[in-house]
Amino acid sequence: MFPLHEGYSIHPISDERTLVSYRQGWTIPLTPQMQSLIPDDPLLLIRDKGGITSSATSDKGYAHQFCGSDGAPIDPYLKLPLFSDRPSEDWMLVSGTATVIWLQYGHTTQYLGSSGHSALHYYNGKFLIRDFVVEQSFAPRLDRAADTASAGEKLFRIESHTIFENSWSLVDEDAEAHVEKTLSDNNLAFFHPAVLAALKRAMVQRKA
Repeated sequence: MFPLHEGYSIHPISDERTLVSYRQGWTIPLTPQMQSLIPDDPLLLIRDKGGITSSATSDKGYAHQFCGSDGAPIDPYLKLPLFSDRPSEDWMLVSGTATVIWLQYGHTTQYLGSSGHSALHYYNGKFLIRDFVVEQSFAPRLDRAADTASAGEKLFRIESHTIFENSWSLVDEDAEAHVEKTLSDNNLAFFHPAVLAALKRAMVQRKA
């Protein structure tokens, strides 16, 4: 009923419960037969991720950090490793909606003079704050069952829109302080812990 070649994955998590994930795009089609096997509406399948992608005189990193629409930490319906090829990665199942911080970070050091004792530090980066919401509709039919909603495919779509975006290019100015001020100036200070968590995952922590 949920063939792997069509983008479904099967996750038996107990004797009483099996999860089915669908990772092919932003729309989940469920036939009437599929609907009869699924007692609940779909959950969002998300995970925090990211880290350093390169580090020397030039550091680069990225992060995805999920939170609630109020900036609070996600309280997932379930949190567990779902994919056997990545047993160390915990995935969260969230009902209805989630907000993501998508962040990129870069830092470059330019040494001055032949002694190399002084240097300029260049920081650049970008972050987006986006909402994800599960919306439901039915695929229309053009036959004698057209007036029976349950006879058609049920469609669940992941709708997304940008709440805020910002980029920076700084010289010898702290990126963390810039992010905090930017959020405060735009009445988004409640997102600061989530954005800071993303930034710390994406950047090299250097000793003073």
